[in-house]
Amino acid sequence: MKQVVLRIDDAAFEKFMGMVSLCPQVEMLNVCQTGDGKLTTDRYVVSAIREMRQTLAFRYPCDYAYLMVAMNESVVKGLPFFYTPKDFLDYMRESKFDNLPGRSTVYNTIAKVKGKYPDWTFTDAPKASEALRRKNLIKRFLSAFMKAQSRQLDGLSDEF
Repeated sequence: MKQVVLRIDDAAFEKFMGMVSLCPQVEMLNVCQTGDGKLTTDRYVVSAIREMRQTLAFRYPCDYAYLMVAMNESVVKGLPFFYTPKDFLDYMRESKFDNLPGRSTVYNTIAKVKGKYPDWTFTDAPKASEALRRKNLIKRFLSAFMKAQSRQLDGLSDEF
């Protein structure tokens, strides 16, 4: 058995439900209104970062910059885009995160990332294990982000 999560525009919902009714092997488990997509996405981002901080995924202050790069590359559609490290750090502070790196740390780290995730290369020529760790930060973020979405869809409350 498979479980599929879909996001359907309001205008297409009735047509979709009509198609579902044609297939008796498909069971509709849940329908919810997502509300303000930006606020919902921000909640998932905050939840994911909190989880990563709790598991000590951010080993160095510069690790936050890799998250900014990935978000700007739209590793998940609808994530915020940041024009400057200051914008990113302001977003993090608005989300009540402390102990963040400085703007110059974020800026200098961003400058070292080349290519598009997951094929990043780094101009500071880290060891293979460190390059993999940096890329795995984003995998951990994506996993935590999807987990936050899943909790919301399952109706579990998550304090934000």
